[in-house]
Amino acid sequence: MKKLLWPLCVFLVLLSAFGLGLTAAYLTEEFSYDQIKNSGCRIPDMAAHTIGILHEGDYPGMSDFPVTAEQAAPGRAVLNALRAQRYTRALPFLKPGKNGIAVREVSGCSSFYIAYWDGKHLWASGKEENQWQGYTPSNPDKLQETLKSLCD
Repeated sequence: MKKLLWPLCVFLVLLSAFGLGLTAAYLTEEFSYDQIKNSGCRIPDMAAHTIGILHEGDYPGMSDFPVTAEQAAPGRAVLNALRAQRYTRALPFLKPGKNGIAVREVSGCSSFYIAYWDGKHLWASGKEENQWQGYTPSNPDKLQETLKSLCD
């Protein structure tokens, strides 16, 4: 019996080390904002503020006048702040926090939410409809400061 116990213990230790290695690789892989960006999610119910991203020269909604560079500047600043970060995945069982900032992109007559910032994690729309995937930015304090200044 003792002869069978040692190989079993060694096998279990190796299997758990392999599993921990895969988990560590999953949680430490870095992404750029453009790699995690999706579109089409509904607004998170817990959003306290919304930042709209307008594109210069576009005609949002039923507008007869194109968006000026001045009107598009806050949206460019938000996208630049999001793109300046590197992201790692958040733990899969975490949920978005309340009273965050939703980022909505407006293009012509359509508008869709592309991200939600809860103060700790950036939530991008996942592969399934109305599913949010969490990511931890490389400098959350700087992202928080930038987004807060643009939503006030």
